[in-house]
Amino acid sequence: MDADNLLYARARRAYEMGRVRTASMYALALSVLVAVAAYFAVGPQALPWALWTFAVWVAAGWRGGAMLAGARRGLYAGAATFLLPLSILRPCCKPGMVMTTDCCTRPELCILAGAGIGLVLAAFLPRAKAAKRWETAGGMVLGVLSVAVLKCAKLFMGEALGLLGGLAVGVLVVSSVGALRDARSAA
Repeated sequence: MDADNLLYARARRAYEMGRVRTASMYALALSVLVAVAAYFAVGPQALPWALWTFAVWVAAGWRGGAMLAGARRGLYAGAATFLLPLSILRPCCKPGMVMTTDCCTRPELCILAGAGIGLVLAAFLPRAKAAKRWETAGGMVLGVLSVAVLKCAKLFMGEALGLLGGLAVGVLVVSSVGALRDARSAA
């Protein structure tokens, strides 16, 4: 290996490590903020999910570009999921009722609620070139899920997966339609 390649490899490694360090600091601050909000909104069962928030934001911050732009929009939209009342996701349960055999679960309602929110959120996707549209949409999905997953800590696994899957599908469906529309108009 010659000196130029060695210097380039060292510079590249230092650059990437700097991006990871910077992303980690922002991700840690955001994760703590989201965890505190989730603790008061949902309860202590949400705290372990803050690790997911941290991991998503380290990855988005390290990647940067279109993914980070989408994730930022998704963060704001994901915060709106905290306003979603659990009565929508558990229509059979009385408010404040502890999950027992008298309380039914309806994961299909979680999917519908998540998809509806996802479709609305997709309208706020940042404009991107066709090549970056999927990266932007993926970033938005990750941003939404990084916060919404903490709300889902109060749900059963099927309900949580339904809500999160619905959010992801709603954003991705609108992104797909937009990509197809752009491809047809370019042709």
